[in-house]
Amino acid sequence: MKRILAVGKSIYHAMPACLRYVFSPARLISRLLDVLKVNVWIITGDEISSKQKLVIIYAGHEVGKNYLADLAFGGSHRDSYVGRKWLWKIPKTVDESPCDCSLMITEAPKVLRILFRKRKYLYVPCWVSGEIDVSGNDCSFLKNESLKSDVRKIRKNKLHFEATNRPSDLRDFYYNMYIPYITKTHGNRSEIVSYDFVKSEFGERRLLNDLLLIKKEEEYVAGILLGFKNNRAQLWYLGVKDGNLDYVQDGAIGALFYFSVRYLEGKGFTRIGFGRSRPFLRDGVLRFKRKWNPRIFNEYTVGFVIRPLSWADGVKGFFLNNPFIYEDKAELNGALFVPGDRSLSTKDLEKIHKDYYLKGLSKLVVYRFGEVDSNTLGAVPREYSGRMTICSVETIL
Repeated sequence: MKRILAVGKSIYHAMPACLRYVFSPARLISRLLDVLKVNVWIITGDEISSKQKLVIIYAGHEVGKNYLADLAFGGSHRDSYVGRKWLWKIPKTVDESPCDCSLMITEAPKVLRILFRKRKYLYVPCWVSGEIDVSGNDCSFLKNESLKSDVRKIRKNKLHFEATNRPSDLRDFYYNMYIPYITKTHGNRSEIVSYDFVKSEFGERRLLNDLLLIKKEEEYVAGILLGFKNNRAQLWYLGVKDGNLDYVQDGAIGALFYFSVRYLEGKGFTRIGFGRSRPFLRDGVLRFKRKWNPRIFNEYTVGFVIRPLSWADGVKGFFLNNPFIYEDKAELNGALFVPGDRSLSTKDLEKIHKDYYLKGLSKLVVYRFGEVDSNTLGAVPREYSGRMTICSVETIL
């Protein structure tokens, strides 16, 4: 405990005066403890794709636990709370667990990955960020058929926008659009920021400079907060009136992105941040954004340490069903898993590249289960030789 206090105080005194004003020593130490001593659960259920038993030991925050459990089980599972454990004791907790755990997932800051160095694992960022370039050098998104469909829907439903920075509009957006939409679409996987925080960013600190509202006729149906810094703009929090998914069907979400890009482009911004997305390549938010061909990068300091404890069928099912982005030597790679008995033709690999490769990834790695050799691994088409590779899952796990 003395060591933790000393670390917290050193961080506090190294901060600029403006940050010391915001973060008290007590709050810093509390945050540090929150990172180092984590909640642990045993999650049990049938893996959603294989229908086979899967037992996950999860250490971290409840929102992350809920998200991963939904990926693995589709909502039908049992949680057993173990208690709070020091981060460096998680591997020992796994080894001593009376349950037949088959997969370990731990939330851990990048700087503390060293705690798991003796065991093989993959480090998956909790979130990845995206950014598009509208300078004219890379506007390939303009040819995307899904984006063209969004534009047609916007025109069909006569959606238009209005930009404002009135405090009263901010409050209405927060309580009547942001909160209802996030809670309805993400449920217990939601990370909701407080109104006081948004108000301070929007009004006092001026990091969020405009609120862009979508109108259908004279009704405000959706909104998004925009932030400006130097020559870069950022799309922040968004919402839909009353969480009404009929407005989404009418094209409200597509309109938020389309009109935001056009609005910011008109203000002279050449780089537009698309906010955070979960790093799983079939995640709906990430797939929606990929029509804009964003460059993916990681600016988040916390990730999931994912380590299979066995290759039970439920574990294999989880990996086969959930391709993801992971970090390796400061680079981001995409990981896609396939059965060892599946042959990969050139058309298969072309489709995999089309469906899962994202700008910003160093490469897309296709991992095969089972015993493989040079004859069964398959060959990457020449045009993808720098961006795709095929190897056995045993090489990393």
